[in-house]
Amino acid sequence: MKCPQCFTENDASATKCSVCEQALSPQRVKSVRYTSFYAEYFAFRELVTPQLIKVVYLVGACFITAAGLLSIVSPDTLDEYEAGPIVTRLGGIAVLLVGNLVWRMMCEGAILLFSLHELLVSIDTRAKILVRQGKSPQS
Repeated sequence: MKCPQCFTENDASATKCSVCEQALSPQRVKSVRYTSFYAEYFAFRELVTPQLIKVVYLVGACFITAAGLLSIVSPDTLDEYEAGPIVTRLGGIAVLLVGNLVWRMMCEGAILLFSLHELLVSIDTRAKILVRQGKSPQS
């Protein structure tokens, strides 16, 4: 059960919040509120960038995989390189494995920044509530 004051997740059987000691009431069924896409979009309630990063990752992974497979299957199409077909094929395997892994780590890092922001906002909110109640945030 989530505390309505500090948004801390508590056990379902808890009668008061473990952080701010706010009395928890049984959950009521909330009425569904329909809002338009444009209202949510322009109010910045939902972040678009994490979903966009996932799409960019998918497109990039497809390109990296296609480039790796092209150099493995058909090294003769890469005539501008002086290296032999064996080196080109090994390079294609490296692109498939390392390229996709590095691309994944870069996209995960970008999404991690957005997750850290949400976590820091949550911590800040909880600390402000505890200060208002006269408690030390470290306890």
